[in-house]
Parts: sequence; structure tokens; C-alpha cells
Amino acid sequence: MISYNTRLTGSQEDLKSLLKLLEYHRFAFNEASKIQFLEPQKSIVILHSKYYQKLRESQPLIPSQVLIRGEQECLSNYRSIRSNKHKISKPIEKKHLSMRLDKRLYSKKEPFSIKITTANKRKPFRFIVYPKLKELLEKYPYLDPLIYVDNRGFICISFCFDNKPKDKLKQKLALGVDLGIRVSAATSDGRIIIDKKFNAEKRKLRHLKDKLKSKDTKSARRHLNELRHKEHDKNKNQTHLIANEILKTNADTIVLENLKSIKVKKNKYQNKNRISQVPLFELRRILTYKAENKGKTVLLVCPYNTSKTDSITGKVEGDRKGRRFYAKSGLIYDSDINAAINIAKLSKLPISQGNLLDGQAVVNRLNVCKSCLVLSKSVLQASMALA
Repeated sequence: MISYNTRLTGSQEDLKSLLKLLEYHRFAFNEASKIQFLEPQKSIVILHSKYYQKLRESQPLIPSQVLIRGEQECLSNYRSIRSNKHKISKPIEKKHLSMRLDKRLYSKKEPFSIKITTANKRKPFRFIVYPKLKELLEKYPYLDPLIYVDNRGFICISFCFDNKPKDKLKQKLALGVDLGIRVSAATSDGRIIIDKKFNAEKRKLRHLKDKLKSKDTKSARRHLNELRHKEHDKNKNQTHLIANEILKTNADTIVLENLKSIKVKKNKYQNKNRISQVPLFELRRILTYKAENKGKTVLLVCPYNTSKTDSITGKVEGDRKGRRFYAKSGLIYDSDINAAINIAKLSKLPISQGNLLDGQAVVNRLNVCKSCLVLSKSVLQASMALA
């Protein structure tokens, strides 16, 4: 799925009418929220029976399609709150002006224009076509777009393009990925992705946050809030960089461990502070949609004994100590790459495999500004000897 945002253009009267429609939608959402907050069941039938007719009579100017979109979006939000186990003390309120269109609210008129229902009938609108947007419109069909008001007050439209291949490609080669804390990721083709500079900056941020928490003053709380936003942004940027590096492979299947319950404490005394700081699910989410854009697939496998198994013999033997895996045969593997190969083998596909001996891996040291590839000393010596 690829999304692209651009600005809608049209007469001032039509744009004002569309803005009025967005205000109607926000009003409909908030009214539905007041009803749904008091209703324990998350059912569209119950919400519609208590909401639609009442609002249709009191607000006859609001189009029926907008009322339906308002209740659907409201119910979807409450279901998300419930599934994420969040607690709310008052009805949720929509503040921004935005609405996802559906077949009842828009129609495709020409390649670079669209007809949208407004507060005063359906009107044609054009949008600014950039070269990349033109390429996407010609190549892929777009799904139900989103219209919204941006920070400058312009009405914009966000197109979502369905770029998934219609026919499923036959999977030929698998790349195993072992995710970690200090080492961000290790791949079965012998790459280790690590960023010592980022790890050091993260430790400083965490230390500063702990000091501010202990002060508990107004200025400390304000500064702490700023640091939280900074940490969130840095983590998100780093996650994108890691995903980009993982996808630099010829393999068409990326195999990850299903780490769904890794952050859950087995008892109240167990310490999960270090692993809780690693955005594992966010990396999986970003990697999944970026892989789809490249025609690749992300596969989840069970993580059972992937770190304890010898990737050559396939048996649970040997001893893992930190970054090294001491095999029964006497060889010393890189433990992360050994685990990545075991993960890839669970896909039952041919594996993209590199050297797993300790000290033979290609180390990819990420940087927030740019990425550089640094070979370990042993690989350089081997290449010089061959030359």
C-alpha cells in the first residue's frame, strides 16, 4: 500500500461547501461518541438504532451518508480502544477535520479530478498532480481516499494505492532475521546491523529522563515531555533505517520470530526494562509494508530454541555465551547469525546464507544521517589474501 497526499483545488464556494461537510462529519462523530460511550456493546446495529434517526430529524441538513460515516468511524475507534485495553473516562472527541470517503461520497470523473459530495450537492474538484503522483495514478488503482484540513488550512486529499501484485509470486529464497537489543538485527546472509552511536545517545536520554523524574517539578515535567517526544522520533527514524538495511537482499521472503509475548513478565519480580525499550512490533509493521512495496513477503515463525540450536547439525547442542556460540564440533559461530539461520530454516525454503563463524560477519553500522558498510578485519584480510 502506497499513500500520496496532495491539495484539492476548486472554486471558493465549492471548497467552503466541502469544509462545511467536514464540520458536519466531525459533529456526527462526536454525537455518536456520546451514545457509544454509555453503551457497553460495540455493535453497529445498536448504535445505529439509537443514533441515526434521532440525528436525522434534528439535523436535516447533514447528508445521510455523512451520518453513516460518522457512526462507522466512531465505532471503529471504540473497538480499537477496547482491543488495546485503554481506559477512558469520557467520550472520545474528534477535533480535526477529516473524513474517509466511500463509494457513496465520491466518484472518479477523470484521471486527475474527482467528484465529492459536499454540503450542497456533489461537486467536481481537481488536485495538484506532481510527477510521482501522476506515475502512481497511471500505474495503480486508488482505494477510498481521505480528505482533511492541514495545518495551513488547505483542504487536502490522501490517495491510497493498491500496489500488491494480483498473482502471488512463488517464494524462492528466505532471509532469516534475529532481532536484538544492543545488536539491532542479524541476518542469515552474514550481516550484523548495529549502531553504537545511537545506543550511546539512547542511554544518555534514558539517564536524563530518570534524573528529571526524580525532581518532579513543573519545569522538569515539561522537559521530560520534550525528551519523550525526542526519544520517540529517534526510535522511529532508527526503525526505518534498520528496515531499509534488512531489505537490501535478493531474498523474497523475510523470516522473523513471532515475539508477541516477549515483553510480558512471567512474575512481578522479572525485569523487562531493556527489552521493553526495543520497538519490535513497530519494526515488524514497517518491515511488512516496505517489503510488500518491493514485492517481498514477511513470514513469522515460532522462536522456540532458535538460539540454542546448532544451525549446521540442526540439533540442540553447543553452548551460547554472549555473542559467541560454541558448537560441539569445536567451531565458534556468531550466535546472532546462527539464530538467524535457524529462523530462516523454519520457513522450509532455500536460505540466503553467509559466513556464520565468529568474526567473519559483515557489520553494518547505521548512522542517523547516513549508513555505511564496515567489513570486519578478518573479511578484509581474506579479501586481500585472495587478491
